[in-house]
Amino acid sequence: MSGLITHLHSDPASGMTISQAATISNQALSLSKQGHYASAESLYLQALHLKLSAVSENDLTIATTRNALGELYLKMGKITEAEEQLKKAVSIRMNGPAFDAAVSVENLGQVHEVQGDLEEARRVRLSHPADIMVCGNNDCPGETFDQSQLLACSGCKSAFYCGRACQAKDWCARHKTFCKKRA
Repeated sequence: MSGLITHLHSDPASGMTISQAATISNQALSLSKQGHYASAESLYLQALHLKLSAVSENDLTIATTRNALGELYLKMGKITEAEEQLKKAVSIRMNGPAFDAAVSVENLGQVHEVQGDLEEARRVRLSHPADIMVCGNNDCPGETFDQSQLLACSGCKSAFYCGRACQAKDWCARHKTFCKKRA
């Protein structure tokens, strides 16, 4: 769900550092897409360190990198690390653009899904104060939806989709492994 990263900052020194970190993050994203997860992790951590040297922990650029790291850790099966990064990203992104917050919330929901806690996955996914969500299919085009526009998985009621096609794609790619009918 992460895309290429660019940012503008008013302070020239921090702006240059953030720009350098964004370039590194974009390289990490490219490596991640190629399946080179360990190399991507190293670059994301380097970018995070650079950003933290230039801006506060609560800056949206920090949240962007934390979200990307969380997504990567999910792919790597590093669930504890994914949860840590995504919780931090959500806490920052709730004060930023709705789409960014919804993406981090969905990612954190996927962490709880992997952990087998479907109740918590549902609670997290429904937690956006403006009832805004993204489709649970990672390959769905980046768009936000009102909760009422999405279909809940009929088995677990913990994953949400914009339509049957996205639900079917995510079922085959990911959700089938974690879905359990709720008791």
